[in-house]
Amino acid sequence: MELSVSSINWLGQPKKAAPAEAIKFNRFNLTFNSRCKLKEGQLILVNMSAGEHTLREVSARVDRCERCGPSFQTSVKFVLERPDKKPYREAIAILKSIEKAIPATIKAPLHMQET
Repeated sequence: MELSVSSINWLGQPKKAAPAEAIKFNRFNLTFNSRCKLKEGQLILVNMSAGEHTLREVSARVDRCERCGPSFQTSVKFVLERPDKKPYREAIAILKSIEKAIPATIKAPLHMQET
């Protein structure tokens, strides 16, 4: 699974994407290692691809970010609704496809979601 994350600057523009390594993933949340230190509650953009499926700049909100050796381990939840409170059905469908295409070692069971 290829993964990169970018934070959003104060003007609402994405900063340069930084590579990240996925640890656990399901269609609702993601845990990854990266050199970026992120703040809890911060909105970021995630780019990911697995197999033939690619999703660019999906919004995610940081749940926690902790130092883990030389990098930071970050957990995020995907923000999958539009401003009019309707779900992004296309993004949800692609996240489901990516979930099927990734190795079992990084799949997080849906019942283990953090609330």
